[in-house]
Amino acid sequence: MVNSRMDRTRSDVREMEEIDLLELFRAILKHIKLIIVLCILFGVGGFFGTKLLIAPTYTASTSIYLTPQISESGSLDYNSQMANSKLVTNAVNLLTQNNIMSEVAKDVGLESADSVKKLVSVTNESNTEIITISATTKDPKLSKDIANDTVSTFVRTMQKNLNVRNIEVVDKAKLSYIPSGPNVKKNTLLATMVGFVLGCGYAVLKFLLDNRLRNKEEAEKYLGIPVFCEIPEL
Repeated sequence: MVNSRMDRTRSDVREMEEIDLLELFRAILKHIKLIIVLCILFGVGGFFGTKLLIAPTYTASTSIYLTPQISESGSLDYNSQMANSKLVTNAVNLLTQNNIMSEVAKDVGLESADSVKKLVSVTNESNTEIITISATTKDPKLSKDIANDTVSTFVRTMQKNLNVRNIEVVDKAKLSYIPSGPNVKKNTLLATMVGFVLGCGYAVLKFLLDNRLRNKEEAEKYLGIPVFCEIPEL
């Protein structure tokens, strides 16, 4: 009768006490081989999956600088600097407006402004008047053309419509056949972490669903009577 009662689910015991973290850790260690195997399998899968299934992408970048005016004394004009600081925020937004993107799409042979906008990113270096325009595609030449044409179209539009003539191209985008993505190391690490989490999750789930009372203390707490003897494991 005692044995039949000891076969009851462990969940009743856990309602009366917190989970023993040390015991949980030991349960995970018991499955360490499985966890290591899953980490290796998922890591290898992430590595070769990234290498073989994801097409490489290429990024080309160019930068523009809003040049401040020089005062008669030869120093930078403060009002010009303040105006440029405000203009930077507007320029970051204006660079990807539909009128600019539409012109770039026509020049590089893409369908629409939206198709170009998805490929372009615009960033501003903190506390500077330098704006970087990057284009990322599966074709290195197309990336270069989009980045450079975006800048030239923007400068031309600003000069024509707003009479802004203090925008200088710092560095034109260059053709590069070195892929910028995908990140093989990052994807491999993420896949390895997935394997680790799955392995640990399996160990924890098996521990929580284990319906056996393993020691005298748990038996006494569950049954409410003292246990006078134990049969050792062989």
